[in-house]
Amino acid sequence: MVNDPIISVNKLGEYIVSKGARQRALLRQRKFPNPDFKVGMFHREATEAIQMYLAGGGIDPRPIENALNSLDQKTPEKIGTIRRINSNIERLERFEEMLDDIDLKGADAEMGEISAEPMNICGVQISVRPEIILRGFAPKGQKLIGAIKLQLSASAKFDKDAAGYVSAAVQEYCRRFFVSNDEIVHAPYCQVVDVGNGIVHPGVKATAQRMKDIEAECQNIAALWQSIQ
Repeated sequence: MVNDPIISVNKLGEYIVSKGARQRALLRQRKFPNPDFKVGMFHREATEAIQMYLAGGGIDPRPIENALNSLDQKTPEKIGTIRRINSNIERLERFEEMLDDIDLKGADAEMGEISAEPMNICGVQISVRPEIILRGFAPKGQKLIGAIKLQLSASAKFDKDAAGYVSAAVQEYCRRFFVSNDEIVHAPYCQVVDVGNGIVHPGVKATAQRMKDIEAECQNIAALWQSIQ
């Protein structure tokens, strides 16, 4: 059992656009996680390959091809591992179909850190962990920064509105943890690449109201957490 409220940014986006029963189910999954399943590890191979591809400028597809070849050669015996491997293969094949939709906006890309610090909002620890950090320049030379968030789950509840909340949260995360004195967060960089559903959601420019919604929902999560059984 997890005593203090915590949620991933992708699940937070889904939580905000869901109805009450689904919201409580999401919190229950996070408060009482499956001990055999580590958050973020189910699609580890797919995530790492996509990160390598994007950090390389989105030009050389070999990280995707190499990962697919490696996964194809695995012969696990456990049903759970077979499912996980097959899901990673499916996500990588779907990402290959999305390559023409990926636009790094002329920025330099680097891989984000796996053990990135969570963002606290109203007592809720939000695990953001952007997979790709983007840095570039505006036409007049202003330094720009942003981050890409991957969504590997194929949840039907993760839609345009959910992605908008994730983009807003990623921008807030960049402001808190990445921005130096001479950088500004660039909304178009903060895209959500929804591999699970085959969609690239653009970074949202209107974040003020979205962040108010996030704060209100985090207050609700903090209040509900102890009642989740």
